[in-house]
Amino acid sequence: MEISQYLDFDFLIRFLEGLQKFLGENSEIVIHDYRKGYDHTIVYALNSQVSGRSIGGSPKGGMITLFGKDIEPMKESLQTFSNGPKDSFFKSFTTLIPDENGKIIGSVCVNMDISDLLMAQKALSGFIQHPVTKPAPPASDIDALSTKNVDDILQYYMQQAELLVGKPMALMNKEEKIRALDYLDQKGVFKISKTSVLLCETFQVSKYTLYNYLEEARSGRSE
Repeated sequence: MEISQYLDFDFLIRFLEGLQKFLGENSEIVIHDYRKGYDHTIVYALNSQVSGRSIGGSPKGGMITLFGKDIEPMKESLQTFSNGPKDSFFKSFTTLIPDENGKIIGSVCVNMDISDLLMAQKALSGFIQHPVTKPAPPASDIDALSTKNVDDILQYYMQQAELLVGKPMALMNKEEKIRALDYLDQKGVFKISKTSVLLCETFQVSKYTLYNYLEEARSGRSE
């Protein structure tokens, strides 16, 4: 007899309860039922105050948001990153639930607020890479970038923008993103072809939103 015959919903819930406790207070697990549409899909929620949702709620920032309602082709678990409430940032994975005919009828989603981890990563990275003997700072950006290629130059200025604002780009609010874009624009990074794509991914915003923020930055500079 296959082990799957012993697995039932009660076991699943007990397993997910244990998993959520194992992952800690910054994690939540929700079960979605898509059989009646996508407006009220949450049928079970563990520690859902992390994202502010509850039973009867709908998907946010995950499978449906990224791929619309065409989820049938998505058979494998999917890992995503998305902005959450109050400047939080989530790492998530979604596993779809098929029926006996293979039709997707729901999903189990694990979401973790990794905002603190990103801030810690930034702090640790700066500390660990700090040299024993601190070299003199470059006289200018030209000195700092003299041996770098185009990709390195873009990454350099993105790091400088994060230092200017004081937090990773993924955790910046709207005003901080505009401030960072103002700095980057003045450094000429938008002359690099892949800049907008990389910034959209890093800021977790659409291209439309990115250029709206950029226009706000330029307008504020000209006042």
